[in-house]
Amino acid sequence: MLLKDTLLKEVKKVIEPMNIMLVELRSKETRSGLNINIVIEKEGGVTLDDCERVTRLLNDRLAILQDQELENYRLQVSSPGLTRTFKSRREYEIFKSRPVIIYTDTAFLEGKTVFEGILEGMDGDRVKLKTGSGKLIEIPYKSIKKTKLNG
Repeated sequence: MLLKDTLLKEVKKVIEPMNIMLVELRSKETRSGLNINIVIEKEGGVTLDDCERVTRLLNDRLAILQDQELENYRLQVSSPGLTRTFKSRREYEIFKSRPVIIYTDTAFLEGKTVFEGILEGMDGDRVKLKTGSGKLIEIPYKSIKKTKLNG
């Protein structure tokens, strides 16, 4: 856990001044070393240049740690992609204003279980979504089975 905390701290030092948000940080030990996967997002979307810049800057910071507490590692920095499935509650704020598809486990609002629209964030335990017709709906977070970015 200490290594993950260290990685998180170093990633934030690199991306926060660039107005980039951390969506996900995964690390996994393998026989050949540590695989580090980072997903980033920023307003207007992440470009290949953003990923390359974060990779370069983070590699410079991790080179220092490699001598201290980090063995061999492989680093991958990517955007969330066009159809990312949400993995945490905080992604409802990170991806605010983006088109999404929300799948619920029970039918609600005219018997539907699938909702498409623009994510408006969260209000307490409700996810706000503006539908194609411009109607603002609120979906209870506990009834959401899956949410995906939609392009």
